[in-house]
Amino acid sequence: MANPSDTPCAPGPGAEGLHTAIARLDELVRTLREQCPWDREQTHISLRRYLLEETYEALEALDARVGRDGEAQDLDRDLCEELGDLLYQVWFQAHLASERGAFGIVDVAQGVRDKLVARHPHVYGDVVAPDADAVRANWDAIKLQEKGRDSVMDGISQTLPALLRAVKVQKRAAAAGLSTDERPPGPFIETEGALAELRADPNEHTLGELLMAAVELGRRIKVDPEDALRSATERAESRYRALEAEQG
Repeated sequence: MANPSDTPCAPGPGAEGLHTAIARLDELVRTLREQCPWDREQTHISLRRYLLEETYEALEALDARVGRDGEAQDLDRDLCEELGDLLYQVWFQAHLASERGAFGIVDVAQGVRDKLVARHPHVYGDVVAPDADAVRANWDAIKLQEKGRDSVMDGISQTLPALLRAVKVQKRAAAAGLSTDERPPGPFIETEGALAELRADPNEHTLGELLMAAVELGRRIKVDPEDALRSATERAESRYRALEAEQG
């Protein structure tokens, strides 16, 4: 299977080499598609798992903890490599589309560039956005208009992990002014109420309400629940490993 990222990353030539690097990557994708038996067999669907795997590996590189002196360099090298693998998957998918006469990598690049310009009127226009919350609100409003959607809830992928989807739903609701009182101790009271309901009647519904209340609490105190759960899981794993070592 093709892996264009076997060469360790090193500082690049800067803007002057950008067009050369892009041209060489495009040539590589075309050559492998023509000459590599594995690449010739691939389709949009067969590549789905690799796109997902490379995304998670890039996230793992981002989440790597930098501890001892000198590890930052290792982190940068790993992140550079994983981003390269992810870029290759994007490029490969675009090349498959170009074979069908649908679109190519140029269309992908131009499309995302135009979209981001349109969704940043505070940078490329005369809209005022004093903080990140205003930027998010503008973004959602523009996206709603672009897509012709009836609800701010439209467009949230059903395939997202449950925790991430809950976060997106609640952020969309808050940006649209649909949330309840944002001021503490509101979210703490809601979480305590959901916990009381779960104690009184433990089932899937009441557990789900408690989890949603916890996600909302995290949003309001500005703690990402995904990061919080990941850290808690890592701590639990360390405790279980220690117990396992003691018992072994």
